[in-house]
Amino acid sequence: MKEGGRANALLVELLIVIFFFMIAAMTLVQLFAAAKLKSLEARALNNSMLETQNLADELYGSDDPEGLLKEKGYRSEGDAWVMDFDGYTIRVTPSREEGESGSLVTYEVTSFQKDKQLISLPSTRYLPKEVSP
Repeated sequence: MKEGGRANALLVELLIVIFFFMIAAMTLVQLFAAAKLKSLEARALNNSMLETQNLADELYGSDDPEGLLKEKGYRSEGDAWVMDFDGYTIRVTPSREEGESGSLVTYEVTSFQKDKQLISLPSTRYLPKEVSP
């Protein structure tokens, strides 16, 4: 009878060890899933910041900013230009201030992830008027 008691105790101990390994494995799977999600969010943030900065620089140097936005695939929504990327959206809002000697054109390039604003960069350019001698 004593022989069966040891075998049963060993079986119970093995079941307890297996149970703890299952709990540890489940916890690790949850941690890895959360880390993967954070990694995807960080990649989207990084890509959106790079794309926003590149677009602001390109708009500053462009002679035809609207043509550049159309060429890149942005769509016009009212007074703004919008493009959806993988995990974020970039919105370009132009504004123009007229003066006596020229106009000041500003493009506000803003990146959003869902409804949260990630970064906003202005791209301002002064366009002088033609002066007749």
